[in-house]
Amino acid sequence: MIRCGGEYKTGAKKEAEMRSILNEGDRAEIGSRLQSLSVSSAGRWGSMDVASMLQHLRLSARMTLGELSVPSANKRAFQVFPLKHLILYVLPFPKGAKTAPALKPSAAISFDEERAALVELLQRIGTGPHDGDGPPHPLFGPMTWREWGVVTYKHADHHLRQFGA
Repeated sequence: MIRCGGEYKTGAKKEAEMRSILNEGDRAEIGSRLQSLSVSSAGRWGSMDVASMLQHLRLSARMTLGELSVPSANKRAFQVFPLKHLILYVLPFPKGAKTAPALKPSAAISFDEERAALVELLQRIGTGPHDGDGPPHPLFGPMTWREWGVVTYKHADHHLRQFGA
């Protein structure tokens, strides 16, 4: 905790204040940032080109919707408090983190098609259920739709920052 003007603050946003793909404004902001990308956008880190990054996010969005089954990483520590909470709500996504093989991009379809498909999937996630349980995450295990909304926003934001958007 940090003492700030006589109050103690944790430094972390409350879950209700977190950005989420379930929030129309946050989803629109991600959409605008996706539209700002071009086929020549260069990554600041990592090995993916921009079309591969879009495909990776598209595959992740399909996983979020339960349309792509991704085997569990069987890392129980990431599925319980406090580690799960810290990663979802407090810490930034690390650069260069390993991804599940099912979410690694292969030969991407065109840049424009990948982007359009991703935008459509993010819209489906955002206008879908907001309460109750979503599909399990391969690393974080059981997740609510609200947790999925936060992690989907955070994941997209991470990769958009990677490409300067």
